[in-house]
Amino acid sequence: MLDAIFYPASIAVIGASNNEIKWGGRILKNILGDFKGKVYPVNPGETSIQGLDSYSSVLDIPGEVEMALIIVPSKFVMSVVEECGKKGVKGLIVVSAGFSEAGNNELERELVSTVRKYGMRMIGPNTLGIVNEPAGLNASIIGRLPRPGSISFITQSGSLGLALAEWTIDTGIGLCKVISTGNKADIDDVDLIEYLNGDESTGVIAMYVEGIKRGREFIDAVRRVRKPIVAIKTGRSKRGAKAVFSHTGSIAGSDEVYSAAFRQAGILRVDDIEDLFDAALAFSCQPLPAGNNVAILSNGGGASIVAADECERQGLNIVDLSERTREQIKSVIPEFASSSNPIDTAGTVSFKIYNDSIKALHDDPNVDAIVVIYVHTMMSNAMPPAEAVVERKQICVKEKSNKPIIACWMGGAGTEEGVELLKSGCIPNYPVPERAVKALSCLIKHREFLNKVKLGVEPVDKIGRCK
Repeated sequence: MLDAIFYPASIAVIGASNNEIKWGGRILKNILGDFKGKVYPVNPGETSIQGLDSYSSVLDIPGEVEMALIIVPSKFVMSVVEECGKKGVKGLIVVSAGFSEAGNNELERELVSTVRKYGMRMIGPNTLGIVNEPAGLNASIIGRLPRPGSISFITQSGSLGLALAEWTIDTGIGLCKVISTGNKADIDDVDLIEYLNGDESTGVIAMYVEGIKRGREFIDAVRRVRKPIVAIKTGRSKRGAKAVFSHTGSIAGSDEVYSAAFRQAGILRVDDIEDLFDAALAFSCQPLPAGNNVAILSNGGGASIVAADECERQGLNIVDLSERTREQIKSVIPEFASSSNPIDTAGTVSFKIYNDSIKALHDDPNVDAIVVIYVHTMMSNAMPPAEAVVERKQICVKEKSNKPIIACWMGGAGTEEGVELLKSGCIPNYPVPERAVKALSCLIKHREFLNKVKLGVEPVDKIGRCK
């Protein structure tokens, strides 16, 4: 039934406008950008909107309407929803606010009752819409579709979620779906988790959570999900919890209870938004390692030490390399460099050094994952080591290897071409070693969740996909 919302053949935009500054105008324009299905503007005060015939009511539309977006004042929502039910609409996105988040609980209960009377499903109210990149559907106020990717993002905060979606577009992170849940009066986190678990285009689920309504059902649903779920839960402080309630009407609940429940279900809880998308990026294009033995390769000793320190904080093991591996690495790095883990090439950079070293580390049975660091200087070139990483990744994919390679290209200006190459080769890259290690740690923790928490859920070596 949720396909009617995410993959509709036809959409009615109720409250559509010719004024693109208004929400009804902006959302209609966004839908018309890439959506290939039928689109019907509905506004009794207009005969034509953005080049399309406008209708006074959804009941006047001659064709079938699978999904309707409702962007009208709350006092008109009930009559509009009633008409949608009579029309046979299957899915609703109610952008209109003024329900439980404003203290109008009875109006929201009435809304849900009408939705269910006609067998419809609804996202909202008080939502900023949804995006489904594979369907070319931007039913939101985001200005553009994200680049293709396997990350689906569920957010209880519409404005924050859509701002983050814009940020991911600017940083080149691919997204599959963006879902602003609003008040979660009908479709909630449980419904969305179950739906995305069966959605072939979704590889990893990222969540911004203020409160969960069906706690037990949510935990049970998550435990059945094979895909990684990374979440940031707000409302930790008393002030934050109070703000959560005034924002979406959710009871934030005890932070300790949420942490324990997330651990029980196998949700990776992160502390900030940066960590949320760092982890999601790693999941979207890297396999899950078999263990927590990490090897670090860097042309800068300081950066490798920072990475090693972060590994220890995250409970990851800086593994002792086999003698064979060390000899192979010694043969390509300078005599004054170090072949011990973490490997320090002492400032020397070349395709051969990085390619041969990564191959040696990959072939070492003691190594489960590799962190590759490049520190840019005026004397070095960011492209050859990036080319080596991408070539090694391609070989790993052909060999169906389960050893992830996480990159950290440091230095800003001068690294741009190398970073772009890493992105195009589906290598997760981070600007500092700590972020790279924390993202890797999430891959390892999810593997442990699959083995220990999510009983009966088949582990997978490759969770996401990268275009």
